[in-house]
Amino acid sequence: MESEVAGNTPITHLASISEALSQGLQNLCRIDEDRRGEVEQRAASSLDSEVWCNLPEHLVDTVLAWLPPASLFRLRTVCKRWNSVVSSRAFLDTCSKIKSRLPYFLMFADHFHRRVAAVYDVSVSSWHLLPFSSFMHCRFPESFLVLAAAGGLLCLEGTGSQSGTMFVSNPITRVYKKLPRMIAMKSPYVVGMVVDDEMKSYKILVAQDGETLASQVYDSSTNRWSLTGVYHRRTAILAGATFYNGLLFCLTFSPNGLLAFDLERGQWLEVKLALPPSLSCPNLMTHQDRLLLIGGIEELGSLQSVHVWQLHPTKPEWMDVERVPDELFKRLFTSSSGHFICVGQGDFICLHEYYSPEILMYDIVRSSWQWLPGCSLNDNIEARSVLGFAFQPRIEAVP
Repeated sequence: MESEVAGNTPITHLASISEALSQGLQNLCRIDEDRRGEVEQRAASSLDSEVWCNLPEHLVDTVLAWLPPASLFRLRTVCKRWNSVVSSRAFLDTCSKIKSRLPYFLMFADHFHRRVAAVYDVSVSSWHLLPFSSFMHCRFPESFLVLAAAGGLLCLEGTGSQSGTMFVSNPITRVYKKLPRMIAMKSPYVVGMVVDDEMKSYKILVAQDGETLASQVYDSSTNRWSLTGVYHRRTAILAGATFYNGLLFCLTFSPNGLLAFDLERGQWLEVKLALPPSLSCPNLMTHQDRLLLIGGIEELGSLQSVHVWQLHPTKPEWMDVERVPDELFKRLFTSSSGHFICVGQGDFICLHEYYSPEILMYDIVRSSWQWLPGCSLNDNIEARSVLGFAFQPRIEAVP
């Protein structure tokens, strides 16, 4: 069999083609939209059809695995095999080896008292309307709120008759799982969610404020909630937790402003790291092996600038590494409130002033800023659209 394949197309040649195609698909996702068509046409004309016809199936699967989900699902109509391969165990294992994908950014709005959503796909630089039935295939999908996102999965909580019920969903495959009831707590809320790709499991941290900070953790590997350590000080946790160096870092109202939770030991840890002064609307994110802080600086109650800080690699201090340029800042912040939402995922950070149609995106790798195209959720002047969460679209992620 080897000699037959080698006679038509040398194995070394196929391997180099596969590697080049995989790398090309990654690079193609980063090409500016106005050049994409030209590059695609040139690439298509340079490929030998005889080579394509003789590519082994596992190499074709590798190429398919690098495609953005939207492109992959369109290609399912090409042939029966491509339609079935998407759900095969071998193909999903191949997808899981791709450590990072360009993210989706979720936006939510209320249209005539009905919640709707859209997703911005960085790989194609465009918005797609996303029906709430994509989050969960159920009778009343709009009666759920997204609480957290990690590793291609969303953590949801029911409202109305489903209040207090939690689910984990893959919005790409629409597969979901109903979680067991939490251990009774007064006004619990989700702090964050962490996915372990190696173990194919995830954990969800829930906390309760009060005189002490109580918490519990859901572990998908045991399908159980467990009470964890208590932080014996009165504090309140802000949104925007991120997983860094084995710890879930959280912003708080405490003097230092930071707490960390050890998911393995179930313990809260104080972080001796002061936040920048006069900080407004802070948010944490992890980029590669760095902990980033995004937030605004206020003077006399007025927002003056928005910065990106990085935790110093050897000292407990923040380094100012980026700032929103003045002309972009003036366009983004048109109201006097200066309150904004920050969502980060992968190489990208999105900034969105409350109830403004403008969204500014920062590419960390390229150190560049760009405005996102308009979202159709903002076509209705009565709608109040708000940027929500970001996640990596992963068809192999299992709730």
